[in-house]
Parts: sequence; structure tokens; C-alpha cells
Amino acid sequence: MFYVTFSDSSLTESKQVCSDDEEKPSSKKDQGSICSTLKVACLLCVCYGANIGGTGTLTGTGPNMVLKGMMEELHPESTDITFATWMMYNVPGMLLCVFIAWFYLWLVYVRCSNIDHNIESKEKIHEIISKRYARLGPISSHEASVIVLFLILVFLWVFRDPKFIPGWASIFSSDTKIGDSAPAIAVAFLLFYLPSNIRDLNSRPLLEWKTAQVKLPWGVLLLLGGGFALAHGAEVSGLSTLLGEKLSSLNVLPPGAVVAIICFMTAMITEIASNTTSATIILPVLNQMALSIGVNPLFLMLPVSVVCSYAFMLPVATPPNAIAFESGNMRTIDMAKPGLVMNLVCCAVQLFMVNTLGVAIFDLNTFPSWAKLSLHTNMSAQNISGFENIVVNASQYLNDTLLT
Repeated sequence: MFYVTFSDSSLTESKQVCSDDEEKPSSKKDQGSICSTLKVACLLCVCYGANIGGTGTLTGTGPNMVLKGMMEELHPESTDITFATWMMYNVPGMLLCVFIAWFYLWLVYVRCSNIDHNIESKEKIHEIISKRYARLGPISSHEASVIVLFLILVFLWVFRDPKFIPGWASIFSSDTKIGDSAPAIAVAFLLFYLPSNIRDLNSRPLLEWKTAQVKLPWGVLLLLGGGFALAHGAEVSGLSTLLGEKLSSLNVLPPGAVVAIICFMTAMITEIASNTTSATIILPVLNQMALSIGVNPLFLMLPVSVVCSYAFMLPVATPPNAIAFESGNMRTIDMAKPGLVMNLVCCAVQLFMVNTLGVAIFDLNTFPSWAKLSLHTNMSAQNISGFENIVVNASQYLNDTLLT
């Protein structure tokens, strides 16, 4: 999940660029308007990049992990969603959305504005960036070790089961199930064990438990766990089945139209609700709906899980939006107007990707065998439950008859 922070010094330096322009604005009001326009554009760039960038990898944001967990829970026979297949599907769409966001913000806030693009301003910007980069200093041994471990983790994630070649997980027996959590736990263990200074083996470890207690987002873990419990409760209680059957009336529409309607509805819902919460509530219903109308569940669940991250309109939608809104002292309308355009465009991109790249990677046009197995299991469970109800009712009737 991507988070963004801004320091007061960065915002102060950005204001200095506007105040030192070669050609001064005619009034202080015009000068403040130009500075505000630049600041809003830069902050929107960051929060848009954070929201879109989280869709690129399986661990990038909460809804991605919710979909992965739902597939393992509802369709344990499915192996379609892996770190590699997720990146093959989502990285192209992510890059396209980032490019569209950049072009749109450049067109609205830079190209069509009154900003004066002079050489002095560009030199000031270059100077500020150079100073900020120099403050970082050289990479320490501690940082280098963490980077190496992170690259190892990404390699293990991607090549666990990349589909196009046998993955490293295939060296284990078929009875041993290796998931994406195994390399994550292994690398986390190494962080607590390896020294921060490779030249001093007695130095403190790369990560201490006290630091993990303070910095680890425990709230996210509780939210994901609660979401899975909520989804399981909806599944066991029959709520997902009921809602899925009610929505199955949409089978009169083409599957592509159904996906479009659901994606745009989800984009609006996630503006006022957490993206992870939205995914945990919507995905089980879509799974049951897909089984009811005979469509590959991933054809509905995959684009919706991605669209849950496309919340650009309101400050409360995502943490990056809230941070950018607070840092820039924006008005709600400053975020809502461009956010609505980005919502519509990114949803359209996702619809295009699921009908092209998604079909090529996941074979979404066919009803998979693992979905047939899940459908058969659900029908058997419903039949058993119905038979049990008949037996209970018959027993109750006989007891009442004998007692009377």
C-alpha cells in the first residue's frame, strides 16, 4: 500500500520558486493563484500515483490481497492469481493510467494555465531537487542489506509459480502448499537475524522487535482479518448467495456490460468507504453472482478489486488523498472535479484491460473447472441443508403428533 508524506520545508521551497519568477504577476492575487495551481497539481500527482501504483503488484494495496484471500478461500483449486500473473495483467494498465493522469494534470494545470515557464524557475526547481537529494547522503550498509533482501523477496514472489516456466515451489512435493506468505515470513525472519553492519557481526539486527511493534500497521492486519471474517459470515449465512441470486437478473445483459456497471458502481462506493472494506463486501457477492450466471468469477472479481483502488474524488477515500488534501489546504472541489474525470478514465482503462489482456492471461471467456467444482459443492451443501430442514420439520411434526 502506498502512503505519501510532505514536509513543510518542501512546500516552502516550492512557494519560493513562484515568488522568484523573472516576470512578476501583475498583482499579489495573481501570484497566489499561480502558486496554488502549481501546488495542487503537484499534490494531486503524488496521490494519484500512490492510488494507481498500488494496483501494480499483489501486495500493493488491500483489495489485491482481499481478492487473493477470497480465491484461496472460495476456490482452493484455483491457481490463477499469483504474483507473476497479477503483474503481467496489472502493470500495463497501471502504466497507462499513470500516463493518462500525468497528461491530464499537465493539460489542465500547466498547459492551459497562466504559469510562466521561464529559465530562472526551472533552475530554481533543479536546485531545490539537488539539495533534497544531497541531504539523503550515501547508501548505508543497513539500507543496502534491506534493498538486497527486498529484491530477493520480489524474485521469490514472481518466480514461485510464474505459469510460463516451472517455479521454485515445484521442487517441493505436491502435498506441500507453498504460498506467497512463505517467502515473506522467511525474509522477515532474516531482518530480525542479520546484523545491520556486515563488518560488525555483533551490531544490532536490521529490524528490532520494538521498531516492528511501533511501525507495523497492525490496523491493516486487523482490517484484512475482519474483512475475511465478514466475508465468511456472509457466505455461511447465505447472504452472499441471496444477493448473488438477486443480481443474477443482470444475465440478460452481455457480460461486458455487467462488468462495466459493477465497476462504475464500485468506483462510487469506494469514495465514501475504505477500499479494503468495499472489496471484502462486494467480492463474495460477485463470486456468487458469477457462479449463478455461468461466468468466470475472475471476470467480475478481478476488475472490481482493481477499481476499488481508483478513488480520486474525495479526501476521505484513501490516505494519500487525505494527506495531499491537508498538505495543500485544498478545497473539496479542487479534488472532486479532476477526480471524477480520473475515476471514469481509469475505469474505462480497466474494462479495456480485462477484455483484452485479462482474457489472454486468465482465459476469462471460459467457465473454469475450479468454478464448476465450487458450484457443485455449493449446490450439494444447499441440498444437504434442505434435506436436514425436512428431517427436522418431520421430526418436530411427529413429536407434536405423539404428544397430543
